Amino acid sequence: MHRDLRNRTLLHRSSLNSARLMRGYPTIRTAIMVELIILSLLTVATLSASGQSYNLKYDLGFVGTLYAGGVISIVSNFTNTGQLTIRIAGILFASDFWSNGTRDISLGPSFYLTAGMMKEVDTLVPIPPNAFIGNHNIDATADWQYSNSSGWFNATPIQTNKAVLVSQTIGSLFSSFVTILLIGLSIVGVVIVLIVILVFGRRKTRKPRSPLPGALSI
Repeated sequence: MHRDLRNRTLLHRSSLNSARLMRGYPTIRTAIMVELIILSLLTVATLSASGQSYNLKYDLGFVGTLYAGGVISIVSNFTNTGQLTIRIAGILFASDFWSNGTRDISLGPSFYLTAGMMKEVDTLVPIPPNAFIGNHNIDATADWQYSNSSGWFNATPIQTNKAVLVSQTIGSLFSSFVTILLIGLSIVGVVIVLIVILVFGRRKTRKPRSPLPGALSI
């Protein structure tokens, strides 16, 4: 009997402890969540206070007349839109303008861009004489690095592309130029002929006046 009473007492105490633990669990969970939020806020504040951004803008253009057998210049425009100093290590071009499909340009370790600076790189691209008439894609990938107080670090390569239209060959370009020149000379010749006709026509119409009949000379 005493043993049964003791078991009931222990069971009652265990139930009370379980109830207290269940009532206290939300409080513990809330405390843990508040601590995690405080720690995360401190981390974000530290990064935003001491961190500096690094970013690179890459635009691609070209200069020249596009025709099969000609030469154009691909213009790579780099702009440092971040806060840290960066440098461009090299550019890899990919296009059917090259026999092997690619061309690698090394810029060396001295191609620096400080914050807000812009630089450009011109790359001559010969267009094959057998290039087809139509659009040709030029893909470019630039390898670059950024610098902070700890040294230089590799950044994710930046990519861009440009579609160029080869619309005529050198033969058709020369033919078009000759045609335009002949048309212009023909127009000028017609204008000169009309002016000459008008000038000589007016001179012929101007005849000296004959004296009136019966007029006496003194």
